[in-house]
Amino acid sequence: MSYGIRLIAGMLAFMLIAIGAPAFAQEKMPLRVHIFPGAYTSMSVYVAQEKGFYDKHGLTVELVPAQSSSAAIAAMLGGSIDVVESGADLVLSNISKGIDLKYLMANETKNYVTLIVSPSVELPNRDKGYPEVFNDLKGKRFGVNAIGATLHLAAVMMLKEAGLTPEDVEFAATGTAANTLAAWQAGTVDVQLTFPPVPQLMSKLGLAETVMILADDGPDSLKFQNLYSGWLTSQANIDSKKEAIDAFIAAMKESIDWIRDPANESQLLELAAKNTPISILPEGNEEVLNEMVREYNRYWGYEIGRQTVAQWNDYAMKNGLITETIPFEKVVYEGAPTCGDNCN
Repeated sequence: MSYGIRLIAGMLAFMLIAIGAPAFAQEKMPLRVHIFPGAYTSMSVYVAQEKGFYDKHGLTVELVPAQSSSAAIAAMLGGSIDVVESGADLVLSNISKGIDLKYLMANETKNYVTLIVSPSVELPNRDKGYPEVFNDLKGKRFGVNAIGATLHLAAVMMLKEAGLTPEDVEFAATGTAANTLAAWQAGTVDVQLTFPPVPQLMSKLGLAETVMILADDGPDSLKFQNLYSGWLTSQANIDSKKEAIDAFIAAMKESIDWIRDPANESQLLELAAKNTPISILPEGNEEVLNEMVREYNRYWGYEIGRQTVAQWNDYAMKNGLITETIPFEKVVYEGAPTCGDNCN
């Protein structure tokens, strides 16, 4: 090979390294995403991670556990989490205090929260439904994941609508799904507002029974069609990490679509067994897992409805969390998937 040809080849190689290589090996964008340890609501994150949806959209995601949305929001404001899952009551409350938060998308579009009660608790008003059944809970030990979190605020509202006060029960913060199970096994809780897989675990072990699923039999003000819980971040993160935030939305939409596809059920069951505490059951794991996964499929969704944000405003105003209505545009990121009255 002549000197001239070798020189040209060398120059081409240098150009490929200096110019072409980054196009083929771009650095992934880091993002820290909140999970509830052991809770099935975080399955969309696990699926996005393990099925490669984050990687596909150029993200490297670190999963950061927090036992409540309020703790996760505090961590985000402190700079240790980028994206948080929360109900809108806490989001609206923070916005009203001047903290600029925005929803990126929903994670669940119906209220999956379940009221479970120990078999030892007498429920003479059970057949009357809500709110009368809450009168049977007076004096009981009432479990929630964290004091001040969405489930605690919902419990307080329902107690008040039944004519009781928060002081008529003894609230107990039980934390993660695994810690909640331990509290029930120790007999330190009589009743609880919780989310899967806890109700299924309690039923299988004979520790509690489901009395009410809020999406079906709860008060209309707590059903929240088209946004119960969703993903949010700060406006500061949107401004500084917009490409990563948009990539997160795209990856999570793929994840939720994948979860809802019946063709993926067997793989979804495997991931659920790996990431939720079903394995602590002595037997019948598959039965409980199948029940939870199939029941939960109706809750998944990512479109945020305008009317639902208005409903959250009404709820937050009624419960003293805000003093004036917060416009949709201040609550929801302009790049979020949204819908009108006919959401999927």
